[in-house]
Amino acid sequence: MITAGEILKNKRESLGKSLDTVSLDTKIQKRFLVNIEENEYSEFESEIFLTGFIKIYSKYLDLDTEKILALYRRSSQKRKAEKIPEAQKIKTLKKLPIISLKTFITILLIIFSLSVLGYVGFQIYRFQTPPTITLEQPDDNITTESPTIEIVGKTSLNTTISINDIPTDVDENGEFKKTVTLNEGPNTILIKARKNNNNILESTVTRKITFTPPQIETPDSEEIPSTNSVITLEVVGTASWIKLDIDNKNVISEVIKPSEVKYNVKESFYLITGRVNNTKIFYNGDLLEWRNSRTGGVAEMRCTIKNKAINCQ
Repeated sequence: MITAGEILKNKRESLGKSLDTVSLDTKIQKRFLVNIEENEYSEFESEIFLTGFIKIYSKYLDLDTEKILALYRRSSQKRKAEKIPEAQKIKTLKKLPIISLKTFITILLIIFSLSVLGYVGFQIYRFQTPPTITLEQPDDNITTESPTIEIVGKTSLNTTISINDIPTDVDENGEFKKTVTLNEGPNTILIKARKNNNNILESTVTRKITFTPPQIETPDSEEIPSTNSVITLEVVGTASWIKLDIDNKNVISEVIKPSEVKYNVKESFYLITGRVNNTKIFYNGDLLEWRNSRTGGVAEMRCTIKNKAINCQ
């Protein structure tokens, strides 16, 4: 006997329409269209949805809706008749074991007790497990020319973070970020995570970073005629930031590595150094004294020259 699904499928194919096209036009999901055409109705939640889809599909294909529904009902009744007789169902159900109320309550109590024990055990495990540290940057054993580096990472919740023993803020997601100033040469950065301020539950991660300042080439010394006023700038020990203006013209404004450079001066010069103890200035071979009593840090000197006589402030 021909079925409603076969008629719908044959009509669709004769019109040259694909299931995707029908689904798009009727707003019926493709899987439901396939089930209708194959007479597989177990996927539908209710009879109302099924008959509604058959009506829409029949009308879309310009078929007799009532005739298609009649074929569907006929095949549906046949399937019901082929199912296991109700008496046999009841007999089968009688064979199933019957659980007493007492047994059911006992099973529930066992499940509840196991759940409580599992939860408590999990909390104890979490409490006694050291926190985790995941560093996103920087990598280990790297060399940089930057005097600072940013530490970015994530840790467990309810955890405090310190970087080189300095407390660092941790947000509600366990993420932290801090900029660390580097010393010239090798640096060891220690990131320490401590759970609930407990010294035992502690995790550490280290990063070894080498800071190498960029090498700045100093200007080549010039041959200075002996008849001119000459200043000699000498940087000793370690590099220093220098600003030097000669006759109101800037000639240096950068980091100078240890070196000695001579310059002609006509009327004046102005000198600033970032490391006063590493910087010496000579006028025609004579060492000029800094006007302050500092032994380190930043200092400045402003001098005027007239008839080769120098006056510094």
